[in-house]
Formats: sequence, structure tokens, C-alpha cells
Amino acid sequence: MTKYLDLDAPRPKRGRKLKRWLVLLAILLALGGGLLAFSRTPFGQGLLAPVSFFARLLEPTKLTEVDGRVNVLILGLDSRTDGFQGLTDTILVESVSVAEGQPVLVSIPRDFWVKMDCPIALGAKKINAAYNCGGGAYSSGKFDQEKAVSFAKAKVEEVLGIKIPYYAIVNFAGFKEIVDTLGGINVCVEEAFTDNAYPVPGRENALPVYTRYEVVKFSAGCQTLSGDRALKFARSRHGTANGDFDRARRQQKVIMAVKDKIMSLDLLLNPSKLSQLYQQINAAVKTNASFGEIRKALELVGKFGDLSQISSLVLDPASGLVYHPNNSLFGGYVIVPKGGNTYYTKIQAAVQKLFFGTKSGADSGGNP
Repeated sequence: MTKYLDLDAPRPKRGRKLKRWLVLLAILLALGGGLLAFSRTPFGQGLLAPVSFFARLLEPTKLTEVDGRVNVLILGLDSRTDGFQGLTDTILVESVSVAEGQPVLVSIPRDFWVKMDCPIALGAKKINAAYNCGGGAYSSGKFDQEKAVSFAKAKVEEVLGIKIPYYAIVNFAGFKEIVDTLGGINVCVEEAFTDNAYPVPGRENALPVYTRYEVVKFSAGCQTLSGDRALKFARSRHGTANGDFDRARRQQKVIMAVKDKIMSLDLLLNPSKLSQLYQQINAAVKTNASFGEIRKALELVGKFGDLSQISSLVLDPASGLVYHPNNSLFGGYVIVPKGGNTYYTKIQAAVQKLFFGTKSGADSGGNP
């Protein structure tokens, strides 16, 4: 059941704290997008003036929530692709309860196998191709971004058994600039690793073959990562025992590090950096959330103070929900849900428990 949350009730004055929140709800658009809606107005075509910008943010609006939670799908596009077309090698759902906070992150690895109406592999492909498939470029020669995200979102909703009103598409090429403008992010690397096959952008077809890759190393411990290093940390697929699954966990870590860095900055005192960040987000992120909706989401987060305790799930074999089939039926490395890729009963029950602390009816064996 879809409901609407209105947070326009009178609130006590907070003085300097309120002033700080006005800055945060402008900059935290990096996590949810928001500049797409603004770019459609005359203001979005030029330098953003703080007064008119904040006035627009304060417009009344409502925030869509589903079963008491606000759900956002984040799709991260490979930085080597052209613009906003390509494979979504990051597929992540963020959710927060409107009543209690309880933030949750759910990652679906790129190799998760789903059925899709595409002309390749008998109508079935990996989920990271859903966005590209839905865009229809293979049939018409023209990419439709709205259809692409709608199709990808529908596939994620089908797997997880939840509705997701909001989305943000992030092009990783612009992600580096955002992190650098923030002055880097602080990340604690749990285990040192070396990736000997990290792809070099622009050298996908270079010869000899080994020149297509570079060696990337990360030592264990807490450290500050530049934009380039943060991107490599989030995208590296080799060097650790669990490959893409470890990458999904690192991506969750990077998202939280960006959030923490933004919250630590007083950007009101640095209008030049503020404007630079606006422009970078506008170029790197596209979303269906309006400024007003972003503002409401941030007010919601503000109600709960510290949201550092995050529950997370990665759909890897260690979760007990998926497995790698030992046959060549799928034509490459894939993971499939236990019970078959037609029914996502166990996955949906795990998501329900993560979101609400209870198991869904699907866990008893019924169809999702």
C-alpha cells in the first residue's frame, strides 16, 4: 500500500542547526540526485544563487513512502560508457523507515540471472543488462532512458518483492569529481588486496592485451581516498576471494563515507565549492526525485539523528539465498536464486525480515 508522508508540521526553531541543515539538504542531493528536476527550470541553466535555491527547497511537498518506508534504487553506470547508457554494475536499494529510521542497504550483484525480453540468450540475461535492455537501443538504435530505468526498476522490484518509488542513476565518471571536491572520503579497508586486472578507461581494445589493465593495491586500515582511488575501491572486481560480492560491500561502504563527509562539512562558508559541487552532481546524477522530495527525505533523516547503524544484505552465496550453478546452461558465470529464477520467495522473505523484522507470507512456501 502506497501512502504519503507530509512533514510540514510546525517545528521548533533550531538557530544555527537549522542553517546547517539547509546546506546539508542542498549538498546531500549527491546521494539521491535531485538536480535533474531543478535543471528543467530556468534557474538550473546558470549559476545557482543561494537565496533562490534555498527558497525553492522550502516549497511544500509530499514524500512517497511504501509500507512505512522510503525506498530508493541507485544504479551505477560503468564510467567507460557513453553518457547515461550502458551496464549498471552497481545495483543498490536504500531504504529508511519513516517512523523509526532503521536504514537498510540491499545490493544485487551484476551477475544475478533474471529473465528478460531481450533478443540475446533466449530472453534471459544478467541483471546488470536490464537497464540497457529496457532502453531499446538494440532494436531502434535510439536509447530511451525513461524506459531503461523503468524496466530495470521493475526487475529489481520483482526480485526483492518491494515497490521502489525513487531512483538515482549515477555515472561513475562524474563520481570521481564529486569526491575530489569534497576533499576525499575516509574509508576503513578491512582487508588488503591487489587487483592485477583493473580496466584502464579508453584502452578496452588496446594491444597487447595486458596494456588494457593496471595494477591497483589497497592496504588495510582507515585512509582518505581521492576520487580516483574511491572509484577504484568501489569498482575493483579482482584481488579478493569473493570478487564481485566483496565489491558490492565496498560500494555500500563508499556511499556511507560520502554521506559522512558531506555531513562533516560547513559548506555555507565555501560558496565556490558549493557551486562546483552543484554542477558536478547535475552532470553525474539523474533522478525522478524533486528538490522538495529530497528536502523531505533529509528532514526525515534529521529526525533520527545518528543513522550509522545500518542493516545490509548482499545477494551472494554466503547469504544462503543464491548459488552458482555448476553447469554451462547459462553460458558464463552467474548466480541464481535458490528455488529457481522464476520465484524469489526466499529473497523476498529475507528482505521483509530486514525491513520489518518479520518474515513475509512468502517464506512459508507460497508464490511471491
